[in-house]
Amino acid sequence: MKAKEITVGYTYTKNLGNFENVKVDAAVTISVEPGQDIDALYDKAYESMKKQVKNGLNKFTEVRY
Repeated sequence: MKAKEITVGYTYTKNLGNFENVKVDAAVTISVEPGQDIDALYDKAYESMKKQVKNGLNKFTEVRY
């Protein structure tokens, strides 16, 4: 399969208690160059999106409390 782009997203929903939730998501679309390993691109992008979501949760916690 030849892909020109891949899109990777990650979403996390945290229960704040008292019937409140916060949902943080991050996504990226990457252009695939000829010869690049798509699985490696997915893995790298997935880890990066997890990190972005973690940063978002940390910022929300800092602002909220």
